[in-house]
Amino acid sequence: MAAKAEPRAAASDERDLFQVEIGKLIAETVKIGAETAKIQTEQRYYPMVALGTIAVGVLGALITLVVVVIIKLAF
Repeated sequence: MAAKAEPRAAASDERDLFQVEIGKLIAETVKIGAETAKIQTEQRYYPMVALGTIAVGVLGALITLVVVVIIKLAF
């Protein structure tokens, strides 16, 4: 009887290890999915950030131009 109990115990241990590994894989998959969703959400805002940067640059150039013109007219 002891000989039969050992293979069952070994099979049970292997099954438990398999379930633990599956649990780890599922957790990792969920983590990757959440990270992917976060990246996709951030990418939606990149065009607006780029346009904002361009707008600030253009505004800065215009202000600089106005200041230069005022200085030239003043002197």
